[in-house]
Amino acid sequence: MAKLVADAVLDAALQYLEDNVDWISVCEGAPTTYEHAHSNKGTGAGKALAHSATPTFTGPADDTSGRKTTVDEEAANTIDVSGTADHIALCDISASALLYVTTCTSQALTAGNTVTIPAWKISIADPT
Repeated sequence: MAKLVADAVLDAALQYLEDNVDWISVCEGAPTTYEHAHSNKGTGAGKALAHSATPTFTGPADDTSGRKTTVDEEAANTIDVSGTADHIALCDISASALLYVTTCTSQALTAGNTVTIPAWKISIADPT
């Protein structure tokens, strides 16, 4: 028997991110809690080096074998704390919730400079 999921089901998950993410942060180390992703490194358990409170998305849309949404580029974000960036986190501030974490190319960031988070996609594959 073939497996099937309607695009509307996958789109609902992606749309949830689009509707609720209002914070994107560049982190040193993998954030596993809202506090990690929303608080600056050196503040409690914080891991954030830079952030934006205005993330935008494009999608949901077709992907090669599923659905995707694109997290749009966030240009020239001020680096608040020096460190080595290796993760990106998406949060819902009103719910104090960490919603999504991914890795990024590791690079040293210096406080006072800026960092651009390039556009990237979140994909949900069709069942196989």
